Amino acid sequence: MHKIGTFDPKTLSPHPKYGSHAKGLNWAPFVEHADDTVHISYGIIELVAGGETEATIQAHETGMYVIAGGVEVYRAGKVYCLVEGDFLLIPTGIEHAYRNTDQSPARWVEMCAPQPKAPDAWRDTWFSGVADWRDEAAQINLSDRRMQMVGHYDYSQHTPPLTISPDLDGFSQRMMIDDVFGGVHFNMFVISFADGGICNHHDHAFEEAYYVLGGEVDIVFDGQEYLLKEGDFAWTGVGAQHAFFPRKGTPVHWLEIQAPQPPVREGVRFHSPWDYMTNTLKF
Repeated sequence: MHKIGTFDPKTLSPHPKYGSHAKGLNWAPFVEHADDTVHISYGIIELVAGGETEATIQAHETGMYVIAGGVEVYRAGKVYCLVEGDFLLIPTGIEHAYRNTDQSPARWVEMCAPQPKAPDAWRDTWFSGVADWRDEAAQINLSDRRMQMVGHYDYSQHTPPLTISPDLDGFSQRMMIDDVFGGVHFNMFVISFADGGICNHHDHAFEEAYYVLGGEVDIVFDGQEYLLKEGDFAWTGVGAQHAFFPRKGTPVHWLEIQAPQPPVREGVRFHSPWDYMTNTLKF
């Protein structure tokens, strides 16, 4: 019910869903249809210098968060220039394409839901030829209301650490993609613990995936202890018990995904209040 790993650039290989419809597009999956996950396809995409894809239409929505370099994204007739820290949502059925006109590779974390099918399964990806790149790529300008479903993350944007309960203390959250932003199938956000804190044992009725952007954190997944540090990824399935114990003096922040989107209430079920019932009630 969980998976732990580290991103290794050596695992990048040509994206199997694109084939001859892309040049220089590589993919290193964290979790996908080959794992126990049923909702999430999550990993690193690389587009080499000079790389480009044809215009693509997919039967799932896609979120991307740029971690290195710059990439131009054609989406529904408009062209965006994304740089490190930028994020963008591609809704289901929207024509889009990527190209890299820089001299260095571009990399981004990609999340897709509903989970894309295997290349030899039911077809959920189509190609419509060369994208229309006539418009000049525009960098994200959050003051321009014509730019929708795009944003930029900066570590300094986090709110001060919050104390919610004895089970959740010392964290802050920067929401990126959710229903307000335009997402339907998943949430994407950054969690930060500035100095120690706790996110005690809990579970969810949805899947989560994580990619550590900086720092270190001790975790317990299904009773097994791990250390996650920058470049590590993890995944927890529905009902998997998990907890995070950030080390004092070691700030940590990670990109987090939830799919499907959580319910309005009771999205998190901390175990300690229910353990109280076990310890006090006699049957």
